[in-house]
Amino acid sequence: MASSTSIRSVLGNAPIEPLMHSDYSDSDSGYDEKTLSTASLRSSIYQYEEENGRSYHAFKAGKYLLPNDEAEQERMDIHHYAISLALGDRLFYAPLENPTAVVDIGTGTGAWAIDVADSFPSAYVLGTDLSPIQPTYVPTNLEFQVADMDDPWDMDNRFDLVHTRNLHFNVKSWPKFYEEAFRSLRPGGWVENLEFDLEFQSDDNTLPADGPTLKWCQLMTEGFTKVGSDGRLYPEIMKQQMADAGFINTQIIPIKMPIGAWPKDPVLREGGRWFLVGILEGISGLSVRLFTQVLGWTPEEMELLLMEARNELKQKKVHSWCPYYTVLGQKPPEPQAD
Repeated sequence: MASSTSIRSVLGNAPIEPLMHSDYSDSDSGYDEKTLSTASLRSSIYQYEEENGRSYHAFKAGKYLLPNDEAEQERMDIHHYAISLALGDRLFYAPLENPTAVVDIGTGTGAWAIDVADSFPSAYVLGTDLSPIQPTYVPTNLEFQVADMDDPWDMDNRFDLVHTRNLHFNVKSWPKFYEEAFRSLRPGGWVENLEFDLEFQSDDNTLPADGPTLKWCQLMTEGFTKVGSDGRLYPEIMKQQMADAGFINTQIIPIKMPIGAWPKDPVLREGGRWFLVGILEGISGLSVRLFTQVLGWTPEEMELLLMEARNELKQKKVHSWCPYYTVLGQKPPEPQAD
């Protein structure tokens, strides 16, 4: 578990204190049965699309722009580990002591769902995703299903917690999402989204405004916008959309995820080191479909920009961080009988 100091320093808007350059060492480079229109795991679901040397989901092919191959799965797991470090291994902020049913929408490799199932062995945990890339050997209280979150969920009054993490770019309509989440929750249950804004920042202006990293961020935002998504995250709007769907006790928790091993705090330094590793290894997979199919770049042009962005982020003098926000709200509890 991270220390309380570590957890406090990553939350809110306070600057993260960097290491002095003299403190760096070479090792710090940082290098129920009908659920969500469930598809049975037929062999066709495993016949992934191949493109530019990467593989993509077969169920509703083309809907999700990121790959699902081993390299991307490794990036997902690395970033899950990094975020877990930064949050002090806290799985969620919803005030639930012993949830009995939890669903993780867009579960990816299932890392978060596995952690929840291990932590709450008496709870039923469900993870859904377009890709069947989750491990086979998991806790007995955990189930994975191939499903599309844009289809009707058909899970009324079933869960104590509806959770997402890093799903923002694939949500076409947060209002629709919150309507489905509201119906799927039991009275008193919570919806919680841990999502990031694709505009990296630095507290000390060491990340150049005209550099390749922020150029990449801007181009990714442009690409997502062209395909009907939104590259930027607006937590205040999400909070209002929750309220419009009927949720109460809505709140926003801002989180700074360091990129690189530059923070002075040792836990944030370790989390930042791994977050950077995930970016360095995964940025090509994150970018290739948007850049080549949507923005019209050649793979060679894209890789040149990505090389420049990687080199910039690896510089020890660059104290960059990724803005994360937890947005959560509660379905009103049932009125107490007199």
